[in-house]
Amino acid sequence: MTIVALSTIVSFILIIGGLIAIILPFAPSIPTVWLGIFLYAVSHGYVTVDQRFLMTVSIIALSTIVLDYTLSRSGIKKLRAGGWGIFGAVLGGLFGMLFSPVATYLVGPIIGAIVLELLVGRDQVYSFKSGNYTIIAFMGGTVVKLVASIAMIGLFILRLRGNF
Repeated sequence: MTIVALSTIVSFILIIGGLIAIILPFAPSIPTVWLGIFLYAVSHGYVTVDQRFLMTVSIIALSTIVLDYTLSRSGIKKLRAGGWGIFGAVLGGLFGMLFSPVATYLVGPIIGAIVLELLVGRDQVYSFKSGNYTIIAFMGGTVVKLVASIAMIGLFILRLRGNF
């Protein structure tokens, strides 16, 4: 197996892995998709995927990362949500993965955020607001990352087919 063939396989694994990683709140999904496209471009000598195309995909990736971070931080500041609530939401989502997709996206993050906020001494009203915000932020971030990754992958496929 040649280096080019091996790098192509690794590129596609990274791209598919990045798409799958969108469901995990802590996984670097967009950078993983970008890395797969970048590896393909470098290993193929920028022939099919040239530097201009790579710049386009990089702008999409960076914009998504900045948008996701900015929206999360602004929402956290607006609600005055603490780091414990966010940590609890992540733990709740991970624990929920053991049971079902509903538990992963809805029940786990809400319960995790509420429980940890209550454990650190926040009042009940604040804890419930924090739990509600974390689920909205998590789902919103997931949708933004899903749309961006599908756009990046779609453009990449069009580029490989010679249509873009």
